[in-house]
Amino acid sequence: MRLSAAVIAFFLASPVSAWADEASANSALVTGDASINKTPLDVDAAASATQVADGIGFPEGTVMVQDTLYFVDYQASTVNRLTPSGQAVVARLPGCGANGLVATPDALLVACYDSGTVQQVSRDGVKQRTFERGSKGEPFYRPNDLVADARGGVYFTASGDDSWLGKVFYLAPQGGAPVAVADNIRNANGIALSPDGGILYVGESTTDSILRFDVHRDGTLEGRALFADLDGLAPGGQAFRHTPDGIRSDGSGHLFVALYNGGGMWVLDDQGQLMTRVALPGEHHSNLALSRDQKTIYATALSGASGQIFKLPNPLLGRAP
Repeated sequence: MRLSAAVIAFFLASPVSAWADEASANSALVTGDASINKTPLDVDAAASATQVADGIGFPEGTVMVQDTLYFVDYQASTVNRLTPSGQAVVARLPGCGANGLVATPDALLVACYDSGTVQQVSRDGVKQRTFERGSKGEPFYRPNDLVADARGGVYFTASGDDSWLGKVFYLAPQGGAPVAVADNIRNANGIALSPDGGILYVGESTTDSILRFDVHRDGTLEGRALFADLDGLAPGGQAFRHTPDGIRSDGSGHLFVALYNGGGMWVLDDQGQLMTRVALPGEHHSNLALSRDQKTIYATALSGASGQIFKLPNPLLGRAP
């Protein structure tokens, strides 16, 4: 997550199957049902989390491409791939400010926060195409995060700021310029789809909340509603903020929310109720990804100027329905 100066000040006060993997890597599930465990489970992942990458300037945009984790480093503006020995740079995008990532059938789309563009690169890092404006000529002001749908389209957020509120754009599978499908979002951030693709979730970081929209078959949205007020869900006595950043979903409709402020990661049920709080190493947590079998989570962490990626068991494992 990248933040406007005003928000920072406020805080301080492949084949088609590969596309399907990314569009539904957040959809195969594991176990767990909020109706079984009404009391949120607290998990301290300090002991179970394994560091798998270090020395990242600002880790973001974690996505699984089949069984390989890809991510971006905002500070270096690179697209990277996790390897057995650490990480490898796939693409260098000077001036982009790489902040979000999603897989398409044979390429990757990168949300460029600094240049206000969305860039398409091949899996081996060759630049292929750049999207610079919406269908009505509007700019993408601070592109942030992306999610693919099952039809081959991609939604992405443009964070905006206090004078140009955030939007959601939809890039249809047939191509063309992205279309604005939602607006007036105060720092539009993480984005995810429900398992059936019928609901789009968007993190609104300024208000520490998650919004939901109904999705039409043509990709347009309606029925904006508040899905979860994260500060309101926090246990009594927790006066600090719980700011949503990256969001992922699983096949049962649970939402996994990386908290830029708030100490780690939360899991919400499909009604927006808090199921699990996971404490993670690091001060800030910008994104996460679920493995294809949904048993493992990869989570980013940032402490000062040092960024890491941790691997940990899915906290819903063992909460059998």
